[in-house]
This record gives sequence, C-alpha cells and structure tokens, in this order.
Amino acid sequence: MNYEPLSPKEYEFMEIIWAHPEGISSHDICENFPQAQGTKATILFRIRKKGYATMRQVVKQTIYTPLMSKEEYRRIISEQNLKRKLGISSLEGLVASLCGKKELSAKQADKLNNFIEELMKDDE
Repeated sequence: MNYEPLSPKEYEFMEIIWAHPEGISSHDICENFPQAQGTKATILFRIRKKGYATMRQVVKQTIYTPLMSKEEYRRIISEQNLKRKLGISSLEGLVASLCGKKELSAKQADKLNNFIEELMKDDE
C-alpha cells in the first residue's frame, strides 16, 4: 500500500496521537495548537484520510488512535522515497548502491540481515 506522507503540521498532530497509542480525544489534541477549530478539524480529517489514525465516538468525545507507530511511519515513507526517487526497493539494494554495486550476493545479503537483526535485538 502506498501512503501519502504527512505534511509538517499533520506530523505535529500525529506526534501527539503517537504519544497516546491507547487513544486520545480530539479536545486533548487540539488544545496543543493555536489554529482555528476548523483548521484543526481539517488536519485531523486529513490524517484519517491518509490512513494514519482512526477515529471513534465514545459518548461525547471523539477519540483518535494511531494505526501505526512513528517508527513504522518513518520506515514506510523512507522505503517509498527510496523506490520513487532512486528506484531502490530493498535495504539490500540501497547498500549495494552505496557500495557501487548492482546487487549484493546471497552471502552478503544474509550478513546484512543478520547485522540488522542484531541491531534490533539491542533495542529490546
């Protein structure tokens, strides 16, 4: 699936939504921004339309919940940019390109994937 990147202002709103993975009310989001209420409603609508958050009504509150983490967003947008701008569709392709090669050998790709797995374990 192709995602449209967030605008800088949409990203600011998403920062607040991402900070509340269990969900946050539109009132609590909007109190952080000085724009007119209509502008804030439009920004939240665009975030939902782009597929980054969902909205649900709970009594008289509208609750926004992220559909992906900030890290997932960054990864997806980075991958899309690499593919669109450089024609590179994988990390292996990026590393090969940076090293001046067309592609990595199977052994090199395995080493790279093992290295990445080790890096990810360090975060846990």
